[in-house]
Amino acid sequence: MTTFNSKMKMWCSPDDLPAAQAASFHHNHSSDTYSPLQSPVVSCVKENKAIYSEAMVSSMREEMVAISQFIPIPYVVFLADEEGWILDLICSSRSLQENMDRAGMSAGINLSKRYSGLNAVSLAMEMNLIGVVRGEEHTDAAFQSWNCVCAPLILDGGTHGYVDISFDSGQQIDFAIPFVQQLADNVAYKRMVNNASLQKFRRDTVFGEYKLTAREKEVAALWLADKSALHISSALGISEGSVRNVVKSIYIKMNVNDRSHFAKKLI
Repeated sequence: MTTFNSKMKMWCSPDDLPAAQAASFHHNHSSDTYSPLQSPVVSCVKENKAIYSEAMVSSMREEMVAISQFIPIPYVVFLADEEGWILDLICSSRSLQENMDRAGMSAGINLSKRYSGLNAVSLAMEMNLIGVVRGEEHTDAAFQSWNCVCAPLILDGGTHGYVDISFDSGQQIDFAIPFVQQLADNVAYKRMVNNASLQKFRRDTVFGEYKLTAREKEVAALWLADKSALHISSALGISEGSVRNVVKSIYIKMNVNDRSHFAKKLI
């Protein structure tokens, strides 16, 4: 039987911030939410981030199409990257979208504490937990009529973004805590893991870690797709024996002894 510790708190509010951290939300707050942080970024890091960002956006959109009809109140869902930049927002109605437009809330706005002070996204970033911020607890007046709940979006051992649902401050907030966690989990583990571009990136990353040659990568991709040696030989214009030799070399490099073990290394 599985038991759960009801005292284990999986979310945080501004009251959970130590005094020094709470003060930092006000000291670091900049009025310019549009100015990007000036830090050098290696081009390959930009490419990696872009792949995850595109997968997050498409996965979030797919998930919201599937569940939006079950959300009984007006809402706005924000998707931010790991630095707090809004990648996408989804409004439940045209009037809410117009409100967001008037408030200047759109892709490219930064919700981190440096630019936007205290909000659910910046709190989740600070505490690495679900962040819960109510109405007037927000630093930015644009959010003070909203209750906001935000969960980190975790995949491949790291936080790649944040999912926030915001709604009128007159609404109960408790329902949104498990909801936003489930939303983040569904985006990551039901949608993103099946995103074709992200699958290819993750696969190529593993191939690179094991220092596979270009030919080995070609064979490995087809072998992972459960193609036969005969099919691969025809597709790549090499002999079936050569395919088997390449597979043997791949197995040695990756320290596996069969196709299923090979596939598990790439999950």
